[in-house]
Amino acid sequence: MSTATVRVWWVRLSQVDDALDAATARLLVGAERARAAAYLRSDDRLRFQIGVAVTRSVLATDLDCRPDEIQLDRTCPECGRPHGKVRVAGPRPGRQVSVSHSGDLIGVAVGTVAPLGLDVEQIRAVEAAVAPLVLTPSEERQVRSAADFIRYWTRKEAVVKATEDGLRQPLNLITVTAPTEPPRVLAWTGRDQLTATIQLHDLATRTDHLASLAVLSRDELTITEHDARSLLLT
Repeated sequence: MSTATVRVWWVRLSQVDDALDAATARLLVGAERARAAAYLRSDDRLRFQIGVAVTRSVLATDLDCRPDEIQLDRTCPECGRPHGKVRVAGPRPGRQVSVSHSGDLIGVAVGTVAPLGLDVEQIRAVEAAVAPLVLTPSEERQVRSAADFIRYWTRKEAVVKATEDGLRQPLNLITVTAPTEPPRVLAWTGRDQLTATIQLHDLATRTDHLASLAVLSRDELTITEHDARSLLLT
């Protein structure tokens, strides 16, 4: 069995200054600039802008090319609009990418082996009506805190990002292990044949956010996490 690598790069929105804002803005190309300009809230613009900039910077280093040579395809497989999962297109494929952001954190996962999904969520209370949409009845009984619920959520959303189902696939059809147990997909109603090929990993614990990574591979994985600010300012 071979070993594959996934690197996860993080930026905190609260640590973005004018220099980092300007540096990341320069890494957008074409329609990305128009999309960034269309955001009404500065924080939303920065989350998109930084996600693009980190993706381009990491891939340019990996593939030994300029950031503007990296072609990113966001075409949604359902409607054809540019809001789908990011793919590396053009003559320089060979990397898998997933971008996620919530609250103060923006994350980009780049892998070398198989489709992957990254999800980060700010730890927060959610309305009671949301729980049945995310959890199975047995999982609901395991929830003791807001962090427990968010852990379930990140694990499941990482899975549907990896498979490119997104929220078209109800999260309450997926059963995962309890928050106190090593992450694993136990069952997926109607998709049980997939469960054996999904690896789940919980990423570094933070006081205010939780994150999980899903990879559609049985290969042994090496996962590392990095601060992306120095990369972006180089």
